[in-house]
Amino acid sequence: MRQSTKIRGLKDILAGAFLVAAISVPAALFAQPLPAEDEWVVVIDAGHGGRDPGAVGSRSREKNINLAVALKTGNYIKKYLNDVKVVYTRDDDTFIGLAERAEIANRHKADLFISIHSNAMTDKRFTGAETYVLGQTMDEANLQVAMKENSVITFEKDYETKYEGFDPNSVESYIIFSLMQNTYLKQSTEFATLIQDQFRDRVGRRDRGVRQAGFQVLWRTTMPSVLVELGFVTNPEEEKFLLSELGQDYLASAIFRAFRDYKQVIDNRSGLNNGGLRAETTDRADGKADSAAGLITEEVTGGSKATSVNSRSVTAPAQTSATVTDPPKAESATPANNAGGIPASAVTVKASGTDDEEIVFMVQVAAMPRGRTLNQSQLKGVDQVSTIEDGERTKYVSGKFVLYDDALKHRRTLTGRFPDAFVIAVRNGKIMPLREAIEAKKRK
Repeated sequence: MRQSTKIRGLKDILAGAFLVAAISVPAALFAQPLPAEDEWVVVIDAGHGGRDPGAVGSRSREKNINLAVALKTGNYIKKYLNDVKVVYTRDDDTFIGLAERAEIANRHKADLFISIHSNAMTDKRFTGAETYVLGQTMDEANLQVAMKENSVITFEKDYETKYEGFDPNSVESYIIFSLMQNTYLKQSTEFATLIQDQFRDRVGRRDRGVRQAGFQVLWRTTMPSVLVELGFVTNPEEEKFLLSELGQDYLASAIFRAFRDYKQVIDNRSGLNNGGLRAETTDRADGKADSAAGLITEEVTGGSKATSVNSRSVTAPAQTSATVTDPPKAESATPANNAGGIPASAVTVKASGTDDEEIVFMVQVAAMPRGRTLNQSQLKGVDQVSTIEDGERTKYVSGKFVLYDDALKHRRTLTGRFPDAFVIAVRNGKIMPLREAIEAKKRK
């Protein structure tokens, strides 16, 4: 892609700027966040707000779209992942400074930071979604996006002092971001890739890819972090989609699904590698090694059917898997008359040779609202199917394992038909946080 003279010159001075820039990097940026003991913490940041409208379309303001999708994403997480704490940087139309947004994430010792935005260009033909991670800003298009998002600091009082002379409109100010590219780049990129996969395969968005740029809000966080650009409010058709309730539902569901899959990867690594997060492979049922990233790609690109929304192709969850991650309007796996359905009755989950206090691992393949049932044909061939009542949902699970590794292997045998299947932990017939269960098993 074309690069400006300033950006080409920036490459030449990076080496000489390393020492000066390193001195000005806040010490907190090099600190490792304390791990959450019993639950994940995810901070969801709705970009802009209050006196800062963000990008402006013909009928929309970015701040409102960002907030709607952020709240929906958080609601999905809170509803379907009971071992995750959701923190919002804002949950109403309030102005929050960039530094304060990052401080909220750091203060809560978050495991992941998700900043949600919408894009804009003077050329109304631009469409598509993209996800950014912190890195070098050598591409002119990426630099323009970073400058747009960083310019919000000018709404803050004494921003020159607060941000130590950072000028969001100066190319030279972005030199320092090149120093931070490797701190959480791998995990951030992994999560960003999952988001883009979901946007492309599930929501039918044009995939603009995972990109690197220097964003103040990402630079100041001390955990894996991404900045999502949902689409362009300056494109009439895309603006219509971003403003629609269904469009926002699907975008939020996509981010949620990506988070769920990312969390599963990290939890799997933790369980298979004595609590460490550095493992690159997991064991497959056939005994061969399989990369964690490859495993997730296989999951998120499972079968689906296309549904037309606003004259665009939007991918709805497959009917063969009424999973917990489907948007409410897409949950249609159960026939209206429940004929031939499996009763949604609670069961006592107890593995042979264990007592009621023993933790067991199971594989959840689907979930339905309480009182509704799955058709038997949808679970044909799945062994040891039972149900667990969990709040207002009935969880359909398969298998019953004392060892977490055995549950993982069983899950892989089911992903062909149930690409969204995932491992859960159960004690006394109730679902418990997976991380807590794994740690409890290690202590025995």
